[in-house]
Amino acid sequence: MEYTYTELLIYFMIYSFMGWVGEVLITSVTRRKFCNRGFFNLPLCPKYGVMADILAVVLPTVGEELSFLNTFTQYVITLVVVSVVDFVTSDISHRILHHRLSQYERDTLFGGELKGTTVAVAKSAVILVLIKLLHPFIFTFVRLLPVLFLQVVGLMLLGFLLLDMIAVVYAGEMRQRRETFEKRREKGSQKTGKGKKHMDVTQVVSEEKMGNRLCNAVWRRLERAYPGMGERNEIRSGKYVFAKGLCLNKLLWIFIIWAFAGDLFETVFVWATTGVWMSRTSVIYGTFSIVWGFGAVIISVVTQKLVNREDRFVFFSGAVLWGVYEYTCSVISEFVFGRTFWDYSDMMFNIGGRTNLLFCIFGGILSVLWVKSLYPLVSGLIEKIPPAIGVIATWSVIVVMAADLLLSGAVLSRYVNRLEGMEAQNVLEEFIDANYSDEFVESIWPNMQEPGSGVPIWQQ
Repeated sequence: MEYTYTELLIYFMIYSFMGWVGEVLITSVTRRKFCNRGFFNLPLCPKYGVMADILAVVLPTVGEELSFLNTFTQYVITLVVVSVVDFVTSDISHRILHHRLSQYERDTLFGGELKGTTVAVAKSAVILVLIKLLHPFIFTFVRLLPVLFLQVVGLMLLGFLLLDMIAVVYAGEMRQRRETFEKRREKGSQKTGKGKKHMDVTQVVSEEKMGNRLCNAVWRRLERAYPGMGERNEIRSGKYVFAKGLCLNKLLWIFIIWAFAGDLFETVFVWATTGVWMSRTSVIYGTFSIVWGFGAVIISVVTQKLVNREDRFVFFSGAVLWGVYEYTCSVISEFVFGRTFWDYSDMMFNIGGRTNLLFCIFGGILSVLWVKSLYPLVSGLIEKIPPAIGVIATWSVIVVMAADLLLSGAVLSRYVNRLEGMEAQNVLEEFIDANYSDEFVESIWPNMQEPGSGVPIWQQ
C-alpha cells in the first residue's frame, strides 16, 4: 500500500486514540475505576500512532501471503518497533517530567526486567493482530473521505496535540523548579539577600503563581494515572561535565563518529569484496552514512541495560535490532524517495533484498564490541571536551549537518523528478539543475535503483 503524508497523519491520530482507549480499558478494569492514562491530557497516546505508522509502511513489504516465515518475520519487526518506541518515549517522558511513569522501570523488551519483557512480547502480538485485522478497514474508510477534509482535521488535531505537549512540558519544568526551591529551603541553603540568587528565587515563585492551576491540574491527572511514579532525578551539584551521561549532546557525537566510521567501513568492505572504490555516503558533502549514525544512536540507547548481560545476549539483541533497523530504513527511503539505495537480493539469507544474515551478524558483533569496550572509551573521551568548546562545536555540527541533509534531500528529490521528465518549477530547482547534474548525483549514490529492478539507475 502507498500512503500520502496526510493519510499517515490521520492514521497516527486514529491509532493514538485507539491506544489510549486500550490503556484506559485495561487500567480501569484492573483498578476497578476510570483512569485517564497517557502522557498527554488529550485522549491520545502518540506512541501507538508512531508504532502503527511505521508498521503500516514496513509490514506489507515482508509479504502478504500467510506463511510461518512471513508471520514470524512480521512479529519480530513488530516486537523491535514496539520496544524501541516504548523505550524512547519512556526516556522522553522522564526527561520532561523528571519522573518514571511506569511502576517498573520500562515496559520494553530492552528494559532487562522479566515483567517488562513479558509486557513487550504480549503487546507486540496484540498490536500485530490488530494491524492485520483492522488496518484494511481503516485504510478503506480514510480513502473514502475528501482529501481537504483530512488535511484540515489532521492539522487541527496536530495543533491541539502540540499545545497539549507545551502544557505538559511547562508543568514538568514548573514542578522541577518548585521541588528544587523547596529542597533548598528545607536545607536552609537558599538565601534571599542581594544578587542573582534572590532574583532566581523570586522568578520561580512568581512563575509558580502564574502557572499554578495548570501545573497542579496536569500533575493531579498524572498521579492518578500513574500512582507510585518513580522518584525524580536528584539534582547534583559539582563541576559541570560536558555531555555527562547518555544525553542528547553525547548522542549527537556518537551519531557523527559512527556515521563517519560506518562510511569508511562500508567503503573498505566493498573494495575488499569487489575491488571497486565506491561512494557509500548518505550526503553530498562529507563522508557520513546516516544509516550507521542513527543505528549507533539506537543501539547506544537500547543496550544500556545490557552492559552487565552475557555477550551472547548482547550479540543476539544487536543482530536482531540491526536487521530490523536496516530493513526499516530501506522501506522508508523507498517510501520517501521512490528509490532504494542497497539491494542484497544476490546474497544468501536475505529478507526482501533489504537486509541479510551476514550483516545482522556484523551488527551483533559490533554491538558486543560497542557495549562492552568501545562505548565507555568513546563516552569518556567526549566528556573530556571542555564545556565551552563542546557546546560551540555541538551547535556548529547541528547547523552544518542539518543544512547538508536538507540540501542532499532536495538534490535527490530533484534528481528523481528529472528522471520523470519534470521541469524546474522555482529558483531553487533551477539552481540544483545547474549545479548538481545527474552524473554528480549518481557518483554520490551509485547503488540507487528503482525498487525491484536490481540494477543501479545509471546502468539502466
